[in-house]
Amino acid sequence: MNNLRSRLLLTAAIGFAITVVTSHAADDQPYGIDERIPWTSSRITGSPEPPLPYTTERVFPKLSFEDPVTLTNAPGTDRLFVVEVNGKGYSFSNDNELEQAAPFFDLKEVNDKVTRVYGLTFHPNFAENRLCYICYVLEAEIADGTVVSRFKVSASEPPQVDPSSEEILLRWKSGGHNGGCLKFGPDGYLYVSTGDGGPAFPPDPLKSGQDVSNVRSSILRIDIDRQQDDLRYAIPSDNPFVELDGARGEVWCYGLRNPWRMSFDSETGDLWVGDVGWELWELVYRVERGANYGWSLVEGPQPVHRERTRGPTPIVEPTAKHSHIESRSITGGFVYRGTRLKDLAGSYIYGDYVTGKMWALRHDGTKVISLREIADTPLAIVCYGIDNNNELYTVAYDGTIHRLVESVDAVANEAFPATLSETGLFSSVADHVVAPGVIPYSINAEPWMDGAFAERFAAIPKEGSLGIQEVNNVQIGTIKGRWSFPKDSVLLKTISLELQPGNAVSRHRLETQILHFGGDTWRGYTYVWNDEQTDAVLAPNEAIDRAFDITDPNSPGGKRQQTWHFASRTECLLCHTTRGGSIYGFTSAQLDRDHDYGTVSDNQLRTLKHIGLTSEREQDATKRMVNPYDATGDLEARARSYLHINCAHCHRRGGGGTAAMDVQHHLSLEKTNLLKARPTQGVFGIRSAQVLLPGDPYRSVLYYRMAKLGRGRMPYIGSSVIDQRGLWLMHDWIKDVGGDLDPFGGDSSEAGEVEITALGRIAARQGDQRLHIDRLLGSTSGALRLLYALDYRTTLPTTKQLAIELGSKHSDVQIRDLFEHFLPEQQRTKRLGTAIDPQEILRLAGNGSSGRELFLSTEGVQCKNCHQIAKEGRDVGPELTAIGKKYTRQQLLESILQPSKVIDPKYVTYLIETTNGQVLTGLLVKKTEDMTVLRDAQAKEVSIPANEIEFAAPQQKSLMPELLLQEMTAQQVADLLAFLSELR
Repeated sequence: MNNLRSRLLLTAAIGFAITVVTSHAADDQPYGIDERIPWTSSRITGSPEPPLPYTTERVFPKLSFEDPVTLTNAPGTDRLFVVEVNGKGYSFSNDNELEQAAPFFDLKEVNDKVTRVYGLTFHPNFAENRLCYICYVLEAEIADGTVVSRFKVSASEPPQVDPSSEEILLRWKSGGHNGGCLKFGPDGYLYVSTGDGGPAFPPDPLKSGQDVSNVRSSILRIDIDRQQDDLRYAIPSDNPFVELDGARGEVWCYGLRNPWRMSFDSETGDLWVGDVGWELWELVYRVERGANYGWSLVEGPQPVHRERTRGPTPIVEPTAKHSHIESRSITGGFVYRGTRLKDLAGSYIYGDYVTGKMWALRHDGTKVISLREIADTPLAIVCYGIDNNNELYTVAYDGTIHRLVESVDAVANEAFPATLSETGLFSSVADHVVAPGVIPYSINAEPWMDGAFAERFAAIPKEGSLGIQEVNNVQIGTIKGRWSFPKDSVLLKTISLELQPGNAVSRHRLETQILHFGGDTWRGYTYVWNDEQTDAVLAPNEAIDRAFDITDPNSPGGKRQQTWHFASRTECLLCHTTRGGSIYGFTSAQLDRDHDYGTVSDNQLRTLKHIGLTSEREQDATKRMVNPYDATGDLEARARSYLHINCAHCHRRGGGGTAAMDVQHHLSLEKTNLLKARPTQGVFGIRSAQVLLPGDPYRSVLYYRMAKLGRGRMPYIGSSVIDQRGLWLMHDWIKDVGGDLDPFGGDSSEAGEVEITALGRIAARQGDQRLHIDRLLGSTSGALRLLYALDYRTTLPTTKQLAIELGSKHSDVQIRDLFEHFLPEQQRTKRLGTAIDPQEILRLAGNGSSGRELFLSTEGVQCKNCHQIAKEGRDVGPELTAIGKKYTRQQLLESILQPSKVIDPKYVTYLIETTNGQVLTGLLVKKTEDMTVLRDAQAKEVSIPANEIEFAAPQQKSLMPELLLQEMTAQQVADLLAFLSELR
């Protein structure tokens, strides 16, 4: 294989280049389609559900800004002010026909080290004192790199900030999450939002969230009209923590990760904030004095760092939360108090940067009384603003400003096709023959679809054609550099599965997915094929799972099951986001290839241009994607195309993926953030793990995640079957990036951890099989080597069977997950994970005998490690011999799921820090003037002399771990509860 290290400098210089050969047809060669036939049979328009009540329209159409982050107004003037993140500010009059905004400031004139500007607000008495306040950031990772300053503004028209008038009020550590929103409250005090000061990953590395001894992860409240001590402001006496020793009195509330935009309700004075989540949730808060919003102990309902010490006040639930199914980066808005949109009066309007969705929330002062989605826009919503009439504006990161308008057609299309045969896409559905004018196409890089196959078609209405989006064009439904589609365009894909793998005749059509462009956004629909293969029915707006029998000589009875997941409409748009461009297959990089049109094979871009569908020229090889499974192609090009089509819809800037990498194929390898990057979502027991460690797939988390089932598998949306060829491709590419390593020879990185032995060598020493397999299974990296041997090397059946048996029953779930794909689907563990529904468990009838075995004998179940029943087990936690007399099944389950919610005083965990820096936790056994004795989680008693104790305090966290049930099945938990309930 080629060694990519010798090509890195060249790759960085010219960008990612694909060197493949494509046919360039001579001018006289026949085209794939001689002339275009208009598609006139379409019946797909509108939506089967009532459209959302609002859409957006652009305002100030002649104005555009570069990466705006704030839009605000100023008392006593009708001008609006926009802040660009790069350090510049502009103002303009509230005139929709205005052609140019006036410069307001350039903070590079204040400090040439300014890298970001996030906030701008004006003093309530601005008309008299001409004061404004700006939050900016210097270079990252500076102790006082985030700055809030006061400036004087000229009385001229247009106004300008006097750069020499700066008075620095407040500073804190600069980092990835700076906050930086500034708002004056109805009380006249200045409120300042701050982030946790860390990067996106890992979560809260500075441990800011629960620490009120600094100003991070908070909303601050200060009096800028007075000075106190050596401060240039005063701390209001009614702030919640002014009397707490060690606390920063400026803190109004805390436990926020990255509060992105806050605002006050102009009528009630309520403060609202949107908090950008981490892995699973986006959060909205109606802020309360002194509240603790949980970060980074929790992210909404998800535990994160429950081992950390809680702040001085209890955790407050979010006012609203959105899972990452519908939202990826929340943007806080305003309570609407304008007059133009009467139905929204009194609603808190907010949105999402990645999905473009918007919601309206009503709150009666004590609880949420309604929450509804009101718009699904193509905008990367970065902030909101209001004018002096309280009318609301939405700002997109592409530099444009918009406003909400009522949808023209706010009713469902009751005639929306309920079956595929009613869509007008096919002349014969049963024969899968498309209607005249519907164009077949194929793509260079097919995504992995659990072994299924796809047939693709494009249906463009009548004489409509595809325009090219210009850089400054904001035509709805497209992104920069993409094709723009006419309204009611449809892209469709029929997916089939071979019920006899390798036999094309056995292909069974599963679904036809369509993407329909409604004129503003793309919407996804699924038509599920019937067993007779004569038609397909429109699926409801919920996901459906269905099992199919697949012929497999290696499975018991010659059959195995494969469950196919029919995605919900919301799930479709998780990948087809407006932020990512919505369309990933019908692009020039994918279409630049020959397609068999039946009687003629021709380059698709050449044919599309010939029939007038697009004016785009053929692309050069540097932009083309390639077939990842073509073993004759360039290895790097294949691997990068694979990552792009399977991963880049999330793992790109703004895509919502929770790892800091961008794997779009046109980027140089160095710009992907793959190389030698520390994993941010766990290392899965891999020593010195990296996202992609050049030359070593077995310590590359990217490779591990592709190789496993269960929690942490990638891709986690739309796939439940290992892509074996894709896995081999990643294995060989990662090795090639760093040079050849023999996966079965010695590797110094693993020396002393496992003995690396080819499975063939294991088989040659029959008596040592189990010994050597166990040694490989002693680490995650060793298990990956063993897995590669099982999948890629010819081995003796008995040896392979033993390796699979030991691997799939391993006590370490991180290793077990690598081998479960060898088991029939019906034999695999259906684990609970972290999204546990207590009612679902309580509805199950448990078996007490099975529960007893789980408690006392089953490996991986930890109950007996801390609890005793009739003298069996360890005496760490409460004795459980009669626990069934004290608690119901529901109470028992709650105590396991939330062990820190109620803690018996006898089992309060104590934390002790010794003078030499050692940190010990355990239950307090004895405390005297000379000695403190703790019992740790292993039931060992540890004695600490009093003169060696630097700090000691009880904790609010139970010694019992969180998430004990995540690797168990619902039935196992029901059995365990049945057993405990019988202990009377």
